[in-house]
Amino acid sequence: MQAGLVSIIIPTYNRAHLLADAIRSVLAQHYPHKQLIVVDDGSQDATRQLVSGFAGVEYVYQPNQGQAAARNAGLRQCRGEYVASLDSDDIWEPDFLSSGLAQLRQRPDLGLVFLNWQASHGHNALEAFFQQKAARRRYLTQAVGDWWHLTAAQSRRLMLETCPAPSSALLLRRSAMPGGWNEQMLIADDWCLLLDIVLRQPTAVAFTLAPRWLKRVHGDNIYDGRHYVAVVQELSFHDEPLLLQRHRAQLDLAEVLIFRHRQAEHYINYAYESYKHAEKTAMLRHMATAFRMSPLATGRRIVLELANYAKTRYAKSYPPTL
Repeated sequence: MQAGLVSIIIPTYNRAHLLADAIRSVLAQHYPHKQLIVVDDGSQDATRQLVSGFAGVEYVYQPNQGQAAARNAGLRQCRGEYVASLDSDDIWEPDFLSSGLAQLRQRPDLGLVFLNWQASHGHNALEAFFQQKAARRRYLTQAVGDWWHLTAAQSRRLMLETCPAPSSALLLRRSAMPGGWNEQMLIADDWCLLLDIVLRQPTAVAFTLAPRWLKRVHGDNIYDGRHYVAVVQELSFHDEPLLLQRHRAQLDLAEVLIFRHRQAEHYINYAYESYKHAEKTAMLRHMATAFRMSPLATGRRIVLELANYAKTRYAKSYPPTL
């Protein structure tokens, strides 16, 4: 492991038309000590030829196995003290590495940092999460410039509540990583790695809400821009139960309930989607599952929805008079 070196993995599959921008954004980083590895996950386009045109970029080919397996193939080639994984359709700003590394070097107890992004479609899940009053009270407590520093307890709770950052946002201290990315995951391999890190040992984390990279949403993303139903089937009904199973022994009852409440919310939302498509049997099945996962959270959600419905009906029936 080379001190000060940042190893960057770019996994890619049939994205030669986007990959060059990602590579250029890494090569344009102000921080000079970096190793760039492009892992071609079985592409059938001109990816190999494209990468060969960039001097100093390492190229690894493997048969198509998915993004987590591609990241792991790159990880086996990493020589750096720090590790990052940039998706092949994303673009870092030139100070992405230097900004994140400044935090890691100032605070040896930080296991990782993550940096905010600007999405090409305008939606930003990180900012939406921290707009919630509960999230702001819980996590926006210690500021250092435009960076927020989380204690180990805050980091653990945050990662259990949500995946705060996709892979392109992360800069990891290699010594904090207990392993690689979970290849069972369909979407949440980045979330699983975060949980592996913060649940293995107390880990402080820092993040910034100042955008430092561009997430391009183009209709072929694994998560962003996809229909809710497709995402729920893969993330909520497949990946999240595996996350709970993987980490169950490390969680107390309150932490297990965080998983169950979130899954119940997804089943309620899925039931609503079924209702909109007149699939009453499916709707009842999903609501029953939500009650089984978290009776209190489901009951609370139903009461709130009924209250909102009644308020809307009342407003329509008795409009305000001038």
